[in-house]
Amino acid sequence: MRNWKTAFSRGVMMACCSLLLMSSVVSASFDSRTSYVGDNEETKIAAPIIKPQWSLNYEGIAATGEGKVFYLLKGKVIAVNIQNGKKLWEYGSQLKAPVVYKEGQLYVNSSGGRVHAIKASSGKKVWVASVNANNIHDIIPDGDQLFTFNGDIQAYSIKDGKFQWRDNYKEPLHTKILFHGDFIIGENELSGAYTYSLLHAFDRKTGKRVWEAAHYNFPIGAKDGTLTAQKLVNLFEPAPLTTLDTLDIKTGKVLNSVQYNPLKIDLNKGESGNEGDAWINGDNVFVNFNSEVYSYPLNADPSKIEPKVYKPVVYAPGFKYAAGPYEGKLIYTNGRGIYGVKLINKTTVDYNAGVTGLIARFDLIGKGIYVAQTDGTVSVIHLDTAAPIVQLKTNEREFGETLLESGMIVIQTKGKLLAFKQPTSLKSSVK
Repeated sequence: MRNWKTAFSRGVMMACCSLLLMSSVVSASFDSRTSYVGDNEETKIAAPIIKPQWSLNYEGIAATGEGKVFYLLKGKVIAVNIQNGKKLWEYGSQLKAPVVYKEGQLYVNSSGGRVHAIKASSGKKVWVASVNANNIHDIIPDGDQLFTFNGDIQAYSIKDGKFQWRDNYKEPLHTKILFHGDFIIGENELSGAYTYSLLHAFDRKTGKRVWEAAHYNFPIGAKDGTLTAQKLVNLFEPAPLTTLDTLDIKTGKVLNSVQYNPLKIDLNKGESGNEGDAWINGDNVFVNFNSEVYSYPLNADPSKIEPKVYKPVVYAPGFKYAAGPYEGKLIYTNGRGIYGVKLINKTTVDYNAGVTGLIARFDLIGKGIYVAQTDGTVSVIHLDTAAPIVQLKTNEREFGETLLESGMIVIQTKGKLLAFKQPTSLKSSVK
């Protein structure tokens, strides 16, 4: 009897299941498509979550050197031991960003516009600049001179802070500056009937403008008294192909002009040209068009050779060149993922096992990619193996440049510094 009931029950259940299956088949043909289920599980990566060895509040942008971190807080410059975050010294009042370290000295702006030079080892004042410059937004020490930027360039003696000159150009300049020999190269944009870029050369000894050249990007190379700059399309000199000009740094005159046409555009047939973004790395010129990067030998005639082409093999859309070459790879991102392409064999490296969210920024240091994400996670990924190494949770969404000093990594978030030891496997073999 018991066996019969069991068999009966099983039969009823089978019948019910059949009805359910029939019902599901019918409903599937009228799918409303109002839902989507994807990777609906908590993201887990095979890397330990670490805590910072120390963290502290700060303002502006930090600088590092001599085993220390230098930063601003409440108008003072503070130096801490980078290994443990303990304060070593503090200096001044009413000081403001930027803070810059170079060769044993620290340079910082003040609310009055006078730069202070401080001994990095002790926090003792070395000098205060003899002339103020309001609204300084960058400080660059170079050789025996210190330069400040506020739309104009001011030069001081790096030895004693004595004012030397202010440039004689009436329009504001961008901060980006190139030093080469006795010249300083700056850039700005002028607006009239249309907006165009201008390069300027200034005499480093006097600050007087020597020449200007219109319709160029900022130089991508400087060597033996010459500059290499990319020509820009303009109303009067259409340059539909990627064009690199060599300029005499003393006069600004064009000594040589080379066009790169990796897309094989036939201008004689009326095909539209296209400018790529060009740069020089080592003995090669690279030209980028979104996801494709083309490489040419620096001194070769590009019309007589086939360039090497690098592009990540991925199925996700929107990946564009982002960084490199670095450690033999070009790096690409679409803001959600990261891929590398090896220069030696063009194979694609997938770094996404360590990516957890939208990418705020990433920095390449040693053998590692330090990926700061808007979910507050900093993921550290090995450049060679693509393995996630560690994760750091910050609860922040905005990040500055990741720094390396004395074997410690410093993460800059908005208002807080966090530090941890550089993973041993990511230390570069290059000294």
